Amino acid sequence: MATKWKNFTRSSWVKAAAWLLALLMAGLAAWQAVTFAIYVTENDISMIDEDMLFHKEMTETYLAGELYYPAVDLLYRASYGNEEAIKNGDTIDENELLISIYEEYFNVFYDSITEETAISNEEAQNYRTRYPAKEDSTNYLTDDLLDELVTQAQRDNLIQDSGDSANFRSWLGYNRGVYQYFRQQLIQEELNLFKEFTEDGNSYNTFDYYVSCKESNTTLCNMTDAETAVDTLLGKSSNYQMVCSISDNQVKFLGNTIDSTVLSSLGNEYTDYFSRSGYINRSSSDSVYIAMKPQILQNMQTEWTENRHPLIMLLAIECTAGIIFLLCMTILCFGAGRRQDDDKVYLVWYDRIWAEILYILFFCVLGAWCAAIVGTDNTWIYMIDSVKYALICGTTVLFAASSLLLLLSRVRRIKAKQWLNSWICWRLMRNLFQKYIIPGSKRVWNRFLWLYRQLRKTPLRRKIILLSIGIPFLLVFVYLSAMFLFWEHVMALTLCFILLIVLGAAAICWGIRAADRFETITSSAADIRAGKTDTKIKLIGGGPEINGLADNLNQISEGLQDAVTTAVKSERLKSELISNVSHDIKTPLTSIITYIDLLKKCNIPDVTAQEYLTVLDQKAQRLRTLTIDLFDASKATSGAMKLDLAQTDFDALLRQALGERSEHIEKAGLDIRIRSNPPMYVYADGRLLWRILDNLISNCTRYAMPNSRVYITMEAAGAFVTLTMKNISAAELNISAEELMQRFTRGDRSRHTEGSGLGLSIAQSLADLMGGSCYVEIDGDLFKAVVSIPKWTDSISNEKP
Repeated sequence: MATKWKNFTRSSWVKAAAWLLALLMAGLAAWQAVTFAIYVTENDISMIDEDMLFHKEMTETYLAGELYYPAVDLLYRASYGNEEAIKNGDTIDENELLISIYEEYFNVFYDSITEETAISNEEAQNYRTRYPAKEDSTNYLTDDLLDELVTQAQRDNLIQDSGDSANFRSWLGYNRGVYQYFRQQLIQEELNLFKEFTEDGNSYNTFDYYVSCKESNTTLCNMTDAETAVDTLLGKSSNYQMVCSISDNQVKFLGNTIDSTVLSSLGNEYTDYFSRSGYINRSSSDSVYIAMKPQILQNMQTEWTENRHPLIMLLAIECTAGIIFLLCMTILCFGAGRRQDDDKVYLVWYDRIWAEILYILFFCVLGAWCAAIVGTDNTWIYMIDSVKYALICGTTVLFAASSLLLLLSRVRRIKAKQWLNSWICWRLMRNLFQKYIIPGSKRVWNRFLWLYRQLRKTPLRRKIILLSIGIPFLLVFVYLSAMFLFWEHVMALTLCFILLIVLGAAAICWGIRAADRFETITSSAADIRAGKTDTKIKLIGGGPEINGLADNLNQISEGLQDAVTTAVKSERLKSELISNVSHDIKTPLTSIITYIDLLKKCNIPDVTAQEYLTVLDQKAQRLRTLTIDLFDASKATSGAMKLDLAQTDFDALLRQALGERSEHIEKAGLDIRIRSNPPMYVYADGRLLWRILDNLISNCTRYAMPNSRVYITMEAAGAFVTLTMKNISAAELNISAEELMQRFTRGDRSRHTEGSGLGLSIAQSLADLMGGSCYVEIDGDLFKAVVSIPKWTDSISNEKP
């Protein structure tokens, strides 16, 4: 079903037929409307009401309106009395007369010519005197009447203040003829109204009425007996279908054959209308009774029935044409931009016209259509029928065609997802946003972020920014206070305020730049203190004081750099010297040890010679150990030692080292206590790690208190495995831990024990080479050595080839 509907709406023949049928329906609707209007005009039909569509007989609501408005007109006519009373001014409202005089005074006295034009007081007075009168004339305003007018204006709150009262009194004194002038104007207006009501009196011959106005002492009645007119109209045997009465400012509708609820509802509705008409302010003692003559009512009922048929025909044709037009429009909307067996959206040539131009053309056609309708309404009776049909039907069809063109163009654009792109305003706004507003907003947002980051950086920046923002806010308060006190200088104050705001913004920028320079200097000084001797301070701008300080710090850095370079060079030469000397001593020392071993094998009978030979062997071995330590220390310090990192069991290596040093441990009487959780795998060079452990154990056997305990703890902590070795020193440790880690430094300053003072230094250098650390802590006689080696992990095994 959906496919059939889609193919149906996309057919070119169907689209053409829908277009033609839609325009025909628009023309038919206009043709029928013109035909109905010609029928109403030619037959002089005035009875056209919406109730005709739903009621075959004339409704009570329509009849009530036909009675109410003539009743009010008659009541107004009676209130004016006779022509002689109006000419004498008996019907004039004095309050209305006073308001007219005061409005004229206000407009003239406060005219812009006398307020803004530089003229003299005499010229202004002559300009304000418009209604002069001679004292002996009939239109002269007496002093008593003048005082009465001023008093009445004050009582009615027309006068604003005492100054206005004096001005009004003065103006009346120069314009003594103003009272009679406006009084005659009101009399003339009421005479004109009276004549209009008198001329319209013949139009009420279709009614029977009785009107009584006590204020003007006037009675109007077109019935035979005026004294029994009310009883005739309101009697139970009355032949009138509905009677309208207005009495005591209440509107009532009476009728013997009509439901009382309907009559009461109509009475309340028209009472509300009457209360807003203005007549209620005159007198509540006036009354009017009016009813439609029976024969006239019968004629109206016949006219109602006759006029109802063409109105229903008009509505039926208009509704049918409207439904068909909407159906054709729906078909065209579904098929707009589509072709059979193709889901692509196709635009036609006028779809590429800017939407604003299409809407302008549409509203021009709409204006022409409205102008045609309004123009024909004003000149309807003078136009021939063919012109009426051609003008109304032609403009209606043109309006329908332009509406369909605009609608289908918008539908095709929506289907193609190009509705917004067809608007010039949208493209201009999009370009405006893309090129200016969005980049500008981003720049503003970046400025705020920059300011926020500056606030979070350092207290100095925070103080500068808060001070620079606080000062303008204080100036805003001062500005508002000054405006309140000196509002006449608001322009100068505003300019000063803008200038101070600009100065505040400039202060922020200058303060941030100064803070940048200051923080650059302080951070560079901290780097120099931390040992970064290659630090150079580079400043852009700044005063001579800041630049001078930066130059001094740069010179200090250069001096430290030279000193460090010299120290490093000296240390390198020392290491090279030690390495070379150790290497040169090694060869003869090896020969000496060899010959000592040969002498031991000669079985020298002399006991003394054998003792000397033993001493030589001991000293040669010590010298050999010292040479090896010197050589290893030199290589470890210079980083020339080759590393072979692999998975190593730290716990097993410790126990092996303790086993090989067991003889020395037993000789020193040490009790080794180990707390570990084997295996403890580390990523280290086993040979170098063995050397570290051997040095530490050797250090214990030499310097630990005999017959004491040595506590060794091994545990994994994070990415490292840490070995802690604690023992009690035999000698007093009056040396710092940092000094003890230096080369050639021994805890036994008297050097009674053997040792080179290189063991801890070598252990530290080797641990550093493997990515770990080694340090000692001293607490009284408690000596603690701590070694941390990187722990072996699976990630390391995956990285190794």
